[in-house]
Amino acid sequence: TNYSDAHADMTIIDYSAGTLKDMGLAQAKVVTMDDKTTMEITLKPGFDWLKEVSPKLPGCPEWCPANHFGYLQSGTMKVQYKDGSTETVNAGSSYNIPPGHLPEVIGDIPCVMVEFSQSTAAVVKDMKD
Repeated sequence: TNYSDAHADMTIIDYSAGTLKDMGLAQAKVVTMDDKTTMEITLKPGFDWLKEVSPKLPGCPEWCPANHFGYLQSGTMKVQYKDGSTETVNAGSSYNIPPGHLPEVIGDIPCVMVEFSQSTAAVVKDMKD
């Protein structure tokens, strides 16, 4: 494989130029490139997924229907699953969270995460402003 011109298709992602989805105590800066989506998401202390995100999704689901694949830059996030189990994600950790969960910010430091997907573009597009 010749890697000498592989850089020709590289993109540096500028989240400040992305589409802003403001959901009260949550904010997502969304950048879409063809079928790929990346988001810089900030969840502030007190964030309530059921109150701030669910009403913006079709059918107002009780549990997040998306898979999340990303990296937590700062903060601590507890993830509760339908079966009652929980997991904690700490700053500096990468994660892959399956559908059927609720996130919660632990402590007073906002959770800032970066996520990558090839499947969330349609979900984000369909969200109500």
